[in-house]
Amino acid sequence: MSDARQVALALLARMNEVAHPGRPLPDGLALFGIGHAEVTRSLVALEQRTRHSAWNIHPQPSFDPEDGAYELDRRSRERGLDLRMITPPRTLRFNPLLTSLSPNLLLGPAMFRLLLLDRTIALLDGPPMPDGETTFWIVTGGSLLEDSIALWDATLRESRRAVPEGSPPPLDRRQLEVARGVCLGRTDAAIARQLGISQRTVARDVAAILEVTGARSRGEAILNMLGRGRQSRT
Repeated sequence: MSDARQVALALLARMNEVAHPGRPLPDGLALFGIGHAEVTRSLVALEQRTRHSAWNIHPQPSFDPEDGAYELDRRSRERGLDLRMITPPRTLRFNPLLTSLSPNLLLGPAMFRLLLLDRTIALLDGPPMPDGETTFWIVTGGSLLEDSIALWDATLRESRRAVPEGSPPPLDRRQLEVARGVCLGRTDAAIARQLGISQRTVARDVAAILEVTGARSRGEAILNMLGRGRQSRT
C-alpha cells in the first residue's frame, strides 16, 4: 500500500470518528458547511484571507457550468495564488475540460477531498448528514492539521502533471466561456453577444471544444463535458 493511501485511510477513519455535528469536537476542528451551496458561500469569504496557496485533492471533480467555484478559482489565480489540484487519471474520462480549467492539474491517488490553504488551514470531507447532505469541515490546528499536510505531501510525491510543463492548456479562457455557454444550451449568436465576439469566432471555438471532448456533435460534446458521454462509461 502506498504512503498516500495509508495516510488517507487513517485520516478518513479519524474524520468518520470525530466529525459529527452536535458532538464534542477535538481542538482545531469545526463544521465549515453542509451541502455544496453553503460550502461555496463560505469559501468565498475564506478565499479573501488566503495569501499564498490553495491545494486541492479531489477524487471526482465534475463540470457544472453554473458552479460559482470556477469564478472563485479565476479570481484566486488573478490574485497570484498557487492553485493546484490532484485527481485520479480516470477523472479525465468524464471531465475532459479539467486540464483547461486547472492548468496545473496533477494526476495521482485521491481517496477523499482535501483543500489545504497556505499550509495553515485544511478543509476536509466528513460523514454525510442523515438526509445524505455532504459535510465539509475546517481544521485550524492539532493533529488533524498535521495529518492533512502529511496527506498532501504524500499524495504530491506520487503524482505527475496532466499537461507537460510549458505546454498551453487545451482550451483558453474564452473557449472555456464558450463551452459553458454551449452546456447551458445557448446558441452561437447568444454566446457571441455575451462575450462580445463574432459568431465565426464562436464557431471556431465550438470546433475546438468538440475536438478536445472527443465529440462528433454539439449534443455529444455537452454530454461529454457533463460526464454523461460514452467515454465516462468505459
